[in-house]
Amino acid sequence: MRDQSGVLAIRLLLVLLLLGSSSSLPLFGQDGYWVPADTPKSHYIIDARLDLSPKGAIEGKETIVLKNTSRLPTSLVALDWSMGPASSISVAVSGNPLLPLNPETKPVLSSPIFYLLPEPLAPGKKLKLEVTFRKAVEFSAEGTEFGDTSWFPRLWWDGLPLHDSFSVKLDIPAGFAMAASGRLNTKTGRYENKGAGTFGIYLGKGMKTESRESEGVLITTLATDKGAKAASACLDTAVDVIKFCKEWLGFYPFPFLNIIPGGSGRWGGGPFATGIVAIHGLETFKEGEPLVWWQHITSHEIGHEYWGEWVLDPDDPAWLWIGMGIFIDTEYMMARNFDPKRRVEWMGNYLNGLGMYYDMTVDIPPARVKKIHYDHNNTVVHSKGPSIMFALDSVLGRPEFEKIFKRCLREFGGRSLGWKDFQRFCEKESGRDLAWFFDQWVRSNVYLCYKIEAKDSIKEGDGYLSTIKVSKLGTMRMPIPVKAVFEDGSETVQSTDRLMDVNVLTFKSKAKLKEAILDPEKKLAMLDNPLTPISSEAAEVLALGWEGKDSPIVYKTVKDEGIQKGDVWYRLGMGFYELGQYPESFDCFEKVSSLQREGLEKFAALGWMGLLKDLMGKRPEALRYYQEALKFDTGESMRHEQFRIQMDKKWLEDRLKKPFIWKK
Repeated sequence: MRDQSGVLAIRLLLVLLLLGSSSSLPLFGQDGYWVPADTPKSHYIIDARLDLSPKGAIEGKETIVLKNTSRLPTSLVALDWSMGPASSISVAVSGNPLLPLNPETKPVLSSPIFYLLPEPLAPGKKLKLEVTFRKAVEFSAEGTEFGDTSWFPRLWWDGLPLHDSFSVKLDIPAGFAMAASGRLNTKTGRYENKGAGTFGIYLGKGMKTESRESEGVLITTLATDKGAKAASACLDTAVDVIKFCKEWLGFYPFPFLNIIPGGSGRWGGGPFATGIVAIHGLETFKEGEPLVWWQHITSHEIGHEYWGEWVLDPDDPAWLWIGMGIFIDTEYMMARNFDPKRRVEWMGNYLNGLGMYYDMTVDIPPARVKKIHYDHNNTVVHSKGPSIMFALDSVLGRPEFEKIFKRCLREFGGRSLGWKDFQRFCEKESGRDLAWFFDQWVRSNVYLCYKIEAKDSIKEGDGYLSTIKVSKLGTMRMPIPVKAVFEDGSETVQSTDRLMDVNVLTFKSKAKLKEAILDPEKKLAMLDNPLTPISSEAAEVLALGWEGKDSPIVYKTVKDEGIQKGDVWYRLGMGFYELGQYPESFDCFEKVSSLQREGLEKFAALGWMGLLKDLMGKRPEALRYYQEALKFDTGESMRHEQFRIQMDKKWLEDRLKKPFIWKK
């Protein structure tokens, strides 16, 4: 057998000779680069300085301690970094420099950069990479915030997510407050983290900080003077959420949590890096307002610290970690009675999407996601994703689901958990085949719709015999819990058989049946009425949503389909309006009005019909529709920011006085 280390040594010598010459030909490709199935975790010791002048930079040194935890020796490593005018790097092992193997001779050598080790790293052995780096920073004199999650070179493992441990010391400019993906060791001045998916840093100029410890977790908020009150509300919530989670789940994954400002509008929030969450709109806080928004978004982001930062998601679209994190948010908000309808609210966008006939199959290729014109993130990832978790909770029952939920957190901390692995884990733990569940919810666009068709209660001996007839009207098959409530206040729950289209459930009780309730805990995203079946041509044109310019062809395809959901026609009406095709737009809103007996959509559709008549120069007809719309005022408003229209009672009353003019 040939001596592999000798071959690699010869290769390294040839590479050095080649790189010293003017030749641009690579000696060999990256065929020898491979990633272990169990990606190795490394330890980073970083000392860096951050200059935030207009021509500033981050520069520093780091030691990367890599242990080969695979069964095979490895000879090539890759770093997630680039080389060029804006960034530089030098790498050495035991003082011996390594040179990049990348064959490109471009001004910028893009990530990843490959290095051949002096000798193969054997299984179980450790290696120290000594790295010096510099990265230019664009920061204006008027700048107040700086954030970065890729500010240092990190080992690259084919883009797979993983946890590494860190010890970081960063010299920053005076006058800035900092949040980092580690807890500060006050004795060493180093930020330390035993496991982080992303080590980020955030600096805010002149920002206030407030800290509090909860259950061993140091929580810190950074905010401007104007955003300080909202940040304080988030801090109060975070203290309570972490206490709730530790009592429920037994642990919190990190000994720190930083809350930083996000964007200017009240849009929500998002994980910035491990242990750092951004919450948007802190400066929109109004004194005396209900705190439910800040409670919700804080608990939501803490849920993602468990799922997404602690348990990693390798899938694309990555929906599992979103759904699991939202499950935590929902449990907290409902347990504290801050928002008893939280679960139902999360399902809303998904149910609305069904009414639009969108294809919301979850497991689809990323290339298809790019073709989607509807809001896939909010409709599928953030709405159908949690709906799947709520439905699984219903199917397995809370004790079984909670056991699986907790075991996944314990066993997959710092590791990837994709939805297929999750399915297998659920099947192993529950002892049940769940292909029927995941195939429907994840790999198809079928939907739930069940209805109580009849109920009866007759005297039998000393008690009553009650029957409840439940029919499947949708395209998905699920066991549906049905609660029977009796006149003496007693109640009992049975579930339908998922394989039967019609179930007749029988209940024996001392008192007469008073009420029958489908899905009493509201865990199932279920339509009240089935969708009107449509042709394959119509389904195809609606599946991915559409842009306003495509409204004519969509309308032509679906106009005779008998679609009973007003959302499709409302969207088409706005599309025609944007195109300046007012008669066609009017026809669409007229369909909405005829389908809706009351409610906000009825109100708004009539308002649109009025403004369209104004634009068509038919003022008397416009006045008639405005007046009719006011009869259906719900006190709510329909906002259309793209057209600068906020349709409410006042807006319509103004239209009675002054015709509508569209200023594009």
